[in-house]
Amino acid sequence: MAILHAESGESGLDFLKIPVSARTASTMGVFSQVSGSPFAIFDNPVGLLNKDTKIGLSHNFWFADVTGDALAATIPLKKGNLGVGFNFVKIPGIEIREIPSDEARGEVEAQYLSTSIGYAYPIFSKLSVGCTVKYLYEHLYTSNAGGVAVDIAGHWQIPSGLDLSVSLNNIGQMQTLKEQATTLPTLFKIGIVRPEIFADSPVNFTLGLNLIANVVTERTYFQVGGEMLFTNLIKIRSGYERVGTINRTSLGAGLSLGRFEIDYAFIFMPDGLGYPNLISLIYRPEL
Repeated sequence: MAILHAESGESGLDFLKIPVSARTASTMGVFSQVSGSPFAIFDNPVGLLNKDTKIGLSHNFWFADVTGDALAATIPLKKGNLGVGFNFVKIPGIEIREIPSDEARGEVEAQYLSTSIGYAYPIFSKLSVGCTVKYLYEHLYTSNAGGVAVDIAGHWQIPSGLDLSVSLNNIGQMQTLKEQATTLPTLFKIGIVRPEIFADSPVNFTLGLNLIANVVTERTYFQVGGEMLFTNLIKIRSGYERVGTINRTSLGAGLSLGRFEIDYAFIFMPDGLGYPNLISLIYRPEL
């Protein structure tokens, strides 16, 4: 899993950094803070804020039958939004060897799970905070381990028309797996979004930037993304991420049909790593 983000292996559970929804993947997560999506519970809890109840399903299929499935929901309360989420990732076909050899003794499947509950609260009209508490689980061969982590975030709508978010993700600890505990990928993020550049236009643009530091590995990287909206119906998206010398790009599209939002994303990975595809569906019970 570490190959997805070109980390050095000093932190684990990299499934926590893999995009969960198609919109997140297609824009490298730069709009999570303003998305109003139930999937924001996996990226930035402040993004849960919206006026509607929403339920989301997402599926990620990758090379070698690596898959991820997520279920999330957000519910508006008298003040703020409550969110819940479930994210399951499995990696089959991991070969077992005791010594270097052409033939493996067998294959096992790695499994990762995150269950989350979060809350976003508007302090003032322009200032909001959010928090997510996550139970984490990992399984490899005959070993299992659990853990707990927290995400905290703040969001400010700057008078100049920008949205600024600061977050700290995956603060916590895992139980021992085999001989040692997995170190969580604790991330510090600064996100800047310029929403709706052309107000009241049938064609509009939104741009975003994430600056990220892995507190454990001390690696820094950045993500940029853009979204083009046609008459509030069709959305075309693209994103770019650079981690060290590794580049990733993505493309995606979305369609709004009344109570339904359907999104698709395709990520271009370095050679040999395959190309993740994600499809997501969000349903609003009431309009």
